[in-house]
Amino acid sequence: MEKKFDLALLTNYIFSFFPISFIIGNAAVNLNLILFIILGIFHLKSKILKIKFDFLLKVILLFFLVILISTGLSLIKSFYSNEIQSENLNRLIKSVLFFRYFIMLLIVYALYEHDVLNFKYFFITATVSSFLISIDIIYQYFFGFNIIGLERVSPLHNTGFFTDEKIAGGFIQNFSFFAILFVSFLFRKKIYTKYLLTGLMICILGLAIFVSGNRMPFLLFLVGLVLTFIFKNDLRKIIPATLIILLLIINFLVSKDELRKMQWVSFYDNSIGQVILMKDNLIKKNEKENLKLEKAEILAENKQYEDAILTKDEEEPYYLRTSNRTRLLITSLDIWKRNKIIGNGLKSYQIDCFKLFRDNPDYNIDPFIYPKFKKNRTCGAHPHNYYFQTLSELGIIGLMVLLIIAFLFAAFTYKNFKFLKRGSIENYIIIAAIISLFLEMFPLKSAGNIFSTNNTTYIIVITSILIGCKKVMDAKIFK
Repeated sequence: MEKKFDLALLTNYIFSFFPISFIIGNAAVNLNLILFIILGIFHLKSKILKIKFDFLLKVILLFFLVILISTGLSLIKSFYSNEIQSENLNRLIKSVLFFRYFIMLLIVYALYEHDVLNFKYFFITATVSSFLISIDIIYQYFFGFNIIGLERVSPLHNTGFFTDEKIAGGFIQNFSFFAILFVSFLFRKKIYTKYLLTGLMICILGLAIFVSGNRMPFLLFLVGLVLTFIFKNDLRKIIPATLIILLLIINFLVSKDELRKMQWVSFYDNSIGQVILMKDNLIKKNEKENLKLEKAEILAENKQYEDAILTKDEEEPYYLRTSNRTRLLITSLDIWKRNKIIGNGLKSYQIDCFKLFRDNPDYNIDPFIYPKFKKNRTCGAHPHNYYFQTLSELGIIGLMVLLIIAFLFAAFTYKNFKFLKRGSIENYIIIAAIISLFLEMFPLKSAGNIFSTNNTTYIIVITSILIGCKKVMDAKIFK
């Protein structure tokens, strides 16, 4: 019995190490994932083959199968064309290896069902890691270097232990609501202490995200606070007061930091520009004017007829000033139209993007950083949005399966909304996971590659927590 207990404890430690592995990097995340899968299989043995799939698990499995089928069909199509088959074969291999995430999901599901996995260890490490990273980021903001001497990468970005990767704000936001709810749970019987420390935690996390220079994570953090206000009645007094204090602190910092003020003004301008750009390209109200602007832009890029283009900033429309991210989104729709049903599979966005140049003589190739073609189009590794990427790579089938999964989680939350208000530690963990997953999959969020190691692992880790807890809640085990 003692050996079994030690194995179970080690499995819990490995799972709870995921927040720390995200700080270390991709290699650590992959190693953490492999170790957890090996330990889980060794612990469960034949039990893993007896897992009963509920409807949600079946739909998630379907999503993984769509990835495999779509990528496989892409390889088959390459045999009948002059495309590079080795690249498509490499993507097919990656789509097979991608099933490791589903295996991890099953293992978490089974271990939790057999009372082996306890999410309280993850609850603790998520809290500690997000808190320490926050303190380190704030320290770097005020002193120019973090606690081990790493200097900030730019006046606007404090990255701390992430060195040259500008993702510190995103990391803190990912685990911030585990930290907030952990403090709230830990001091639930000491009202004033709970209010004081929960408020302090919110201020530290929010301030760190803001000074990290990551703007979208800060906005998502505010959305998360609204969701916490809705879920937790006992925090409805502290959240508004703390939010006012946090915004006053930020307002003071911005008044002393002109560059950061300009950063948010630029964010606002780009957001307005993206809305206008998407509207005019999707609704096509101003098609003639778009063509005129397109011609002017092409002439400008070729350094010809300089008198034919607009030169005054105040006259230049948002079309020419907005970020490449909106152009990537519009390009993803062009890609989707070529493979509407099931797409071209895993990580095919960039490949399909450059096919548009080859296949369409009207496209104008810019040999510099971003090849431009048509009006307001550009190429990149991915479109910086999970839903647009899914649509362009897995077609309408992949997107529909993803939306069904989202609907099932929303239905689960709605069905158990009153039940989640109970004060058990499991309910606090579930609420933190629901908020975190919602923010990660927020439709308007500018995101990385949904199929990258870090992003997929994070989504699966949070999803697995919800899947495991859902099984128990459906059985009404929590009292």
